[in-house]
Amino acid sequence: MKRCLLILCVFVLFSCKKEQGCTDQIAINFNSTAEEDDGSCIYSFVGGYWITQSITTEGSILTSAGSTIVSDSSFNFTETNPDSLSPYRIDFFNNNTFFEFDISNDTVDIGDWSVNGNQLTIDHGDTSSTLLIQSLERDNTVLIENISETSSFMGLTISYNITRTFNSRRQF
Repeated sequence: MKRCLLILCVFVLFSCKKEQGCTDQIAINFNSTAEEDDGSCIYSFVGGYWITQSITTEGSILTSAGSTIVSDSSFNFTETNPDSLSPYRIDFFNNNTFFEFDISNDTVDIGDWSVNGNQLTIDHGDTSSTLLIQSLERDNTVLIENISETSSFMGLTISYNITRTFNSRRQF
């Protein structure tokens, strides 16, 4: 009898384990039956809206005439003034559209978006941008845009390489 009682107690003890999984409802892998969060949540851009906190811009511009360098400049600055942040706010929707707003909450752009691996593509209709998703968490994301171009103007060749890092916070 004691042996049966011991086996029953051990069975009850181990069968009462709480199911683990992602318990955050905005995560794409939300598990409605999980009772204990195991830190496995994976997030999308959809849900709430994103407010840009800062944009760090760094890069270089090289101007040359033939093989002669006319100017060679580099720069690095971080913008945190909400009036100067563009985009200030972006809302991403499940149908892969987005709305972009300025600080006055006026719509400044509408378009389509998609994610492929660690790249976010924003299509504005007349132009598109591809950004590297450095991180995407529940409340924060870091996106990186690289721009490199070379053009000619009045016999000068102008080459620039610019990297912009967008730090945004999700609001609900």
